[in-house]
Formats: sequence, structure tokens, C-alpha cells
Amino acid sequence: MGWRSATPALKPFWKGPDMSATLQLSMVGETDLVLTRTFNASPALLWRALTDPAILPRWQWAQDWPMVQCDMDLREGGAFRWVWRTAPDRLMKVQGRFLTVKAPLRLVHTEVFDDDWTGGETTVTQTLTEIAPQTTRLSMTVRYPKPEARAAAAAGGMIPGMEEAYAKLDALFPRLLGELRGTDFRLVATGDRQITVTRSFAARKAAVLRAHTDPALLRRWMGSPDMPLAVCEMDARPGGGFRYVWVMQDGTRIALTGTILTLTDSSITHTEVFDPDWTGGPTTVVTTFTEQAGRTAVRVDITYATTPARDQVLASGMGEGMAGSYDLLEGLLAAGSSAQD
Repeated sequence: MGWRSATPALKPFWKGPDMSATLQLSMVGETDLVLTRTFNASPALLWRALTDPAILPRWQWAQDWPMVQCDMDLREGGAFRWVWRTAPDRLMKVQGRFLTVKAPLRLVHTEVFDDDWTGGETTVTQTLTEIAPQTTRLSMTVRYPKPEARAAAAAGGMIPGMEEAYAKLDALFPRLLGELRGTDFRLVATGDRQITVTRSFAARKAAVLRAHTDPALLRRWMGSPDMPLAVCEMDARPGGGFRYVWVMQDGTRIALTGTILTLTDSSITHTEVFDPDWTGGPTTVVTTFTEQAGRTAVRVDITYATTPARDQVLASGMGEGMAGSYDLLEGLLAAGSSAQD
């Protein structure tokens, strides 16, 4: 109840002015095109989405141009080939080789289109920089063989097409979290003001419930080395309160306080509010525990004060934080640190 994982929703209070969720374009020298964009994902997750041939076709397309071939040998000196269908009888093809592969921070490759509209080989350098928890800035420098090729790219549909594809990637991240972790974690928007999170655990319901109400256990899965839970106070009863304080790597302290409205052996309902109160009022959280065949499904329904507040949380990268917290909880339960019935 209450989530270390939800704190990335507060990132607007410490992120800098360059944290744009849309593609920014600048021209450097005579042949370089520099593109920057911020993603609500860690460098590791963004790197995986940029380099996994099973994931790329799910987002790297725009204008109804699906990627129909994605072959990649991800190593220095390795080759790749990507093909998009731009019409029923027309394909767009590009190929190249990887010059630098430094996961998850730097990727350099050459590329040339089959119709060679650029008049030679282009070099693309992508740099991933973590600028806040679950927030990564991607900087891409595209070096064209001649100024005319850069001018044609900047004036054409390349930038809108890339932003359309990147928007698809942003929307894909919540689904990737569960898939890549090998779990059934899901986070989706529901209704006008809600977010629903689901995850199951190989443990009895009583153990999972206790892990949500015992301060000694909460500290072990709601905190992490990069965001320790410095304060964890819990009065687990109807009418009782709780207070959590996390410490970020830069020393920023994030507080969350709340009141428990109902507490049964199958559900917890509470209100919560961050300090500062960026959501414009208390958030209501209903956590439900359902056991079947020794496995417990957890469903968290979060209702925000307004639709803009809910949308800001969705855009914050909170899903990756919650998925990580739940991974810690899974390990805690597997170790038998909670009482099993």
C-alpha cells in the first residue's frame, strides 16, 4: 500500500527543462542532424527496445508502414537489415553494420537505403543518458554524406514519422515490463481517472497481505539501493495511518502519507497524498488479493483526483518502478520471509 514505484510520478518537481517527451531537432555543422527525446524508461529497458529484433517491429513504423523484416547481429562488426512495406507492392529497405555496441549507453551504426537517396553511407550514433529514475534521454546524431542529404531529411517526413514511432514505443513500455521480466505484470489506464495494476505471486494470500502491511517487510520491497525507504511507519487497521519517505540519489526526499479506510483478509482500501501534493487532492487506492491453487493475484485500482493527474502519472514511468518493486516482493516471498498458511 503506497508505492516506492509510484514516486516517479513526482519527477516534474526535479526534472530539468530539457526533459521533453517529443522529438527535438537541431542541425550541427554541415552534415549532422541531432535528435533528442526523453523516454519514461530506464536505459536498460530503452536499450532493449532499440536493439531487440523481436521488439523493434512492434514500434519502429509509422504512416501505416509496418516493419516486415528485422534481422540484426548485435555486435561490433555485425550487420542488420530492416524492411518496411510502404504500399502493397512497394518496400523500403535499409542495411548497415554496427560500429560500437556499449550496452546500455551507446550504439553506433552505419546505414544505407537500397535506393540510396542519401548519396552514400550515413552514420548514426545513439547515446542513452539516465536523467532521473526510469527516465532516459536519447540523443541521436545522424551524419549524412553531404549537406543536401541532410536538408532533404529535415524537410521531408522523417521527423514526424520518427515521433509517431517513438510515441508507439512509449505506449509499449508498460506491456514490455511484464513480458521481459517473465511475469504477468500489467499496468493500464481504466476509466477517466484510474490506473489498474495487476501481478500474481507464487505465495499464499496471507503472506502477500502481510508483506503489504508489516513495516519490516515493506522496507524490503518498497525501497531499493538507488531509492531507499528511509521512513516506513504503518498502523495497519481501519482508521490507521501510514507514512513513507524515500531518498533519491541526489538527496531529494519524497514523502507519502495516507489513511487506511478498510482492511480485510482480501483487500485494503486507503487514501494517499504525496508531499508536495502534485495530484491536487488525495488518491484512493484499492488493493485486492485473490488466491487460487496457492498463487495470489494482486489487483491495484488507483483513482486520481483529476484526469490530467492520472495522465501525468501514466507518463511518468511509474510502471517500471512498480514492476521492479514487485520483483523484489516476489523474491521476498520466495525466500519465505512472510508467514505462509
